[in-house]
Parts: sequence; structure tokens; C-alpha cells
Amino acid sequence: MEYLTSAVKYGKNYAPSTIYNYGLAIDVVYHDIKTYLENSFISLFNIIDVDILNDYFNRFHTIPQIIEEEKVSGTKKSSAFRRYIEFCQTIAKPNFNVNQPDLDDVYEVRSEDGKKIIISKAAERDALLRSLAIKIHGTNCFGCNFNFVERYGKAGEGFIEIHHTVALERYEDSKVVNPQTDLIPLCSNCHRIVHRRKDYVLSLDELKIIINQN
Repeated sequence: MEYLTSAVKYGKNYAPSTIYNYGLAIDVVYHDIKTYLENSFISLFNIIDVDILNDYFNRFHTIPQIIEEEKVSGTKKSSAFRRYIEFCQTIAKPNFNVNQPDLDDVYEVRSEDGKKIIISKAAERDALLRSLAIKIHGTNCFGCNFNFVERYGKAGEGFIEIHHTVALERYEDSKVVNPQTDLIPLCSNCHRIVHRRKDYVLSLDELKIIINQN
């Protein structure tokens, strides 16, 4: 949504109704992929690799129900899907064209809010923040330097867990999250150790001390 909103000043003039409909359409695309292609599919917003997204886009258009639906009702789903791929191209490249807002413009205004933006009052995680944290920090664990690609090959590409250095549960209202300073990549093991105690979350320094002592 931030990308589509910002795109207005970079040459594209998306009407508010279009932006709203694109958001709804992306959610429907996710359900279509889950229903017709992969029942274990989690979310489009967990994927920022443009090649993977393009593969899903192409497979999406092999679904007979989708082909027929787009003949009847137009290409709203396809357009929304394509805009998300464009956005991921934006955050993947250092040079931006006229339709691409600066990375700073995107991530500095992102927030995770337990009451106002998301549906659940629980401490939800923003998938865009995860993507930006990976873009900024990479996928090596900050605790033990483990890398999933080095261990698992292609199956581990792009995989890492993202840790909030200050747990969102501590904030009563909203918390503006800067992925450069508030988020760090941790492997699954380190992430579990950091959160092992329910009453205390280890800092990165404390985690490294434990690792170095053993």
C-alpha cells in the first residue's frame, strides 16, 4: 500500500479505490494459489524473490478457473499481482525508476500496530518489514553466523527468522519499527534460545556470550 500510494508522486496516479481493490485482490490471489496450486502456501508477502514471484504469476495463469474468471471479470487479480512484483523489484534494486519510491521512504513509515492497522490485537508481524530487514541485513544469523543456503542449498534460499530486538508485546499501543535498527536475522536455534524464557528476552550480546562460552 505504501508503494502504491508513493507511486502517485513518481508518475502513476492510482485512485484510492484502485489501491483498496488491489489490496483485496492480493488476498484473493493468495487464497487461489493455496486452493488450486499449493495447499501449504502461506502468503505472497513472505516472498520477495522476483523470479519466484514471476513463477507463481505464470502458474497462476494456468489455473482454468482463473483463466475463465479473467475472461469474465477482467484482470484485477493479475494487475494487483503484477504491482506487487513491481514493488519487490523496487526494494531489490539500488537504482529506482520514476515509479519506484526510495527504500528510505518505504521502510521509515512502516509500523506494526496491535490496535489500529492490523486486525488482531496480538503482536503481529509485518511481512514487508521482514522483507526489508532481509534486504538490509542479509540472511546470515547475527548470533552464530549460520546460513541456510550454505547448509541446505537452494531449499534454504532467502530463509531466516527475523527477531525484534524489543518485543512488540511490551508496547501498549503502536510501535514504529525501523528494520535497520529494530530487527535482526537469527537462525531458528538462536531465535528459540533468545525467547526461551517467558519472562526475559536475551539481547544479541547476551546470546553471543552464551555461544562463545560453549
